[in-house]
Amino acid sequence: MALWLIALAEGAQLPRRLVYVVDRRAVVDQATRFAERLKRNLPPDMANRLGFGDDSDGLPISTLRGGFADNRDWLEDPSKPAIIVGTIDMIGSRLLFEGYGVSRKMRPYHAGLLGVDSLILLDEAHLCPPFESLLRQIVKHRDRDFGAERASSAYTPPFRLMSLSATVRDHKSSSEASAFKLEVEDHEEPEIFRRLNADKRLSLVELSDAQALVDSLASRALELGYGNGKPSRVLVCCDSRKDALAVKEHIDKECKRRRRAGERTGDFTSNLLVGERRVYEREELESWLGDEGFLGGASNRASKPTFLIATSAGEVGVDLDADHLVCDLVAYERMIQRLGRVNRRGGDARIAMVDVFWVKLELKANASKVEVEKHNERVSMIERRLAPLCILPKGEDGRRLASPAAVTELKAAKPKLVQQATTRAPLHPALCRPLLDAWAMTSLEEHSGRPEVAPWLRGWEEDDEPQTTVAWRSHLPNADTERDAAVLLKTASEYFQTAPIHATEKLEASSSRVFDWLIKRVQRVAKRQVADKLAISDEQVCVFLLDHAGQCVKSASFGELERLTKPAKDLKRADMRAKRDWKERHLLGKILVVDTRIGGIANGMLDNAAEVAIAADSDKVWQGRREDESGNGDRPLIKFQVMRVAAKESDEGFDLPPQPLHWRYVRTFETNGDEDGPTQGLAVLKWHDHSEDENSRSVLSKPQLLHEHADQVAARVRDIAERLNMSKCEVEALVVAAGLHDDGKAAKRWQTAMNAPGDGGIYAKTEGRGNPSLLEGYRHEFGSLLNAEKVNLPNETRDLILHLIAAHHGNSRPLISSAGCEEGPPSQLEAKAGDAALRFARLQNHYGPWGLAWREAILRAADQSASREQSRRNEAKERG
Repeated sequence: MALWLIALAEGAQLPRRLVYVVDRRAVVDQATRFAERLKRNLPPDMANRLGFGDDSDGLPISTLRGGFADNRDWLEDPSKPAIIVGTIDMIGSRLLFEGYGVSRKMRPYHAGLLGVDSLILLDEAHLCPPFESLLRQIVKHRDRDFGAERASSAYTPPFRLMSLSATVRDHKSSSEASAFKLEVEDHEEPEIFRRLNADKRLSLVELSDAQALVDSLASRALELGYGNGKPSRVLVCCDSRKDALAVKEHIDKECKRRRRAGERTGDFTSNLLVGERRVYEREELESWLGDEGFLGGASNRASKPTFLIATSAGEVGVDLDADHLVCDLVAYERMIQRLGRVNRRGGDARIAMVDVFWVKLELKANASKVEVEKHNERVSMIERRLAPLCILPKGEDGRRLASPAAVTELKAAKPKLVQQATTRAPLHPALCRPLLDAWAMTSLEEHSGRPEVAPWLRGWEEDDEPQTTVAWRSHLPNADTERDAAVLLKTASEYFQTAPIHATEKLEASSSRVFDWLIKRVQRVAKRQVADKLAISDEQVCVFLLDHAGQCVKSASFGELERLTKPAKDLKRADMRAKRDWKERHLLGKILVVDTRIGGIANGMLDNAAEVAIAADSDKVWQGRREDESGNGDRPLIKFQVMRVAAKESDEGFDLPPQPLHWRYVRTFETNGDEDGPTQGLAVLKWHDHSEDENSRSVLSKPQLLHEHADQVAARVRDIAERLNMSKCEVEALVVAAGLHDDGKAAKRWQTAMNAPGDGGIYAKTEGRGNPSLLEGYRHEFGSLLNAEKVNLPNETRDLILHLIAAHHGNSRPLISSAGCEEGPPSQLEAKAGDAALRFARLQNHYGPWGLAWREAILRAADQSASREQSRRNEAKERG
């Protein structure tokens, strides 16, 4: 990151956006913090050369994962350098026009800015061969098979890839042959020498009984942790979450017993680092890791026995530095990553003890042929994993030397042995132009040729179990089921778009485990129905299922779920089918939003016995957390609030309390009602400067005349396009499109629906308190398109100008609605909409999917920037 930023400031011809991708949430957050330090420490002269000048916001940094919810800074100005940090799913889905958690209208915006003028840094590339392959295909073919037609002279800034890995899978790969690596003379540099030769002593311990694994891991960890009066930090790595939980329980129980018995003085501490943990609690774990000296190479010795028990979530990328390691046997690349979590920096006569336990498998008597084959496969796998570790050189104490230098020499000497011990890369599909074109048609909700993008990001894993994300909420958008199911789903979708699931709310687990947990929790709550005032009535909807885009696809009342908890013999046929569908179909790949009264979470993990759950929409501590890491310490982490409100007795509407400082009401959702109308609702407030999409910007704006807004957008888009060194004709095309993009708002229908001031002026921005239902489906972009077609436009860029106008809110890819327009008979208007679709196809062919989306993003960025600037001016005037 630092080298890229310096090189840009020195005038190097590099992409303007650096996209750092790594398949570990904790590393994403570490990378974000490093980027924030770069931003804070950026010298003024370098900031000027990078084009920030007096910009108080400086270098845009956005994180597409975790507690750092996307602040959208990277979308504001395509001509300025920006750093985007994210996971494979978040970056990859956006790159392929299928952005997880992104509305269809915003997907081309994201894809255009990621697929153009971007340098992708793929860290820990060995973890994700399918995604690396996808990126290499894009680099190789973006400007040919995936790009503009061969006759096109349009220039689109490049897309570049740099893979980063210390554990390359294929020793013969071209990527390793061209890699930047340490040279011979580098090994003599003191810091490098110290790290390469960090003393790690490995011992392989055979167990005859799988049941003894947990006890052996815990016992050895305790022995190393207490260290004969010299306490240590011990990392315990387990292949399964179940073993990790059992090891922690064993360690905690034994440490407490010793303390009670007075066998050891002093305290102890332990914690879990597992993937199946809610992000909110996992972020709290990071503070613990820092306090206990596991992060960044603590110089002081442990003051007490300290244990971190981790699954694969702790193996990669996180800057963990324990004194000793105890673990079970896993594939070679994972063993190397585990070794990298102890004595990382070497020196100071530190010696890390590493104990690897493995179980010798015994074949039971009278085993079937199938059982024999499975047994032989598992034995062969264990032998392959042991083989490279068994030839590491031995030290004087008889333990094997496992320093980075020894591991590197092993790989060079026995590459085939290492390859056989390494996990085979998953199969993955190739990318092709028809798929890209299908994904790029983002205004189509359904498309038979548009598959899920997951296989292109992660490949086909033979044993990869489907996952479900779980989140808890105190406020759900309904309290009864007296409404049409389709209306309920639509209302719920709008609610979760308005109060979206924040990254810190999410807990990811296997779908089968989530199903079992949900059934057990419903059973427990049902037993408390009479005595517990928190119990849920049978009619209340207590769970919602959302897809990647945040759309609600299914809901269920407590009564529906309770019926599924009955024994199989008591289930009706319909309930048996429903239970099977929930387990095998409904939950897969979805977000399950659960009423907090269901409970079931403790210490951030699913817990069948936990009766209480805290939630982001009601917990004061959670709501009080700030965006400190993003440089906006005054901004809340959760940018929405929800409160229950009652309907007014005298007239329509709800009785809303005074609006809190810096918060604004955006919408109230009915939850209860009777024959006279609604009786209760949920009022959603948002932080004053936060908008999830382009449409909500209008709420932030004061009234602004149409011609003023058009002039501001035109000036802004010219500035951006010229800094991007676009051709003169394309700059002018963008400026013309900016001047015409909102002309459809001049329609009387739009002015009335949006409650424009009745002073005779034509407004582009109102105070956002209109009645959208009066539009009857009218899209002002379509009206703008019709007006633009009457203008004398340059032939060379006429198609581009018209498309940019039609697509400036994400429509016309390929469809745009002609509903509600009064500029002609329906048949003529539908033909115009059809022309817009054909125009999209021509331009997609001319510029390529990413090239066209990038040009759309330039106008959309200018439009948003002008709106924000006008809002800031208005606020400044109000403050006097």
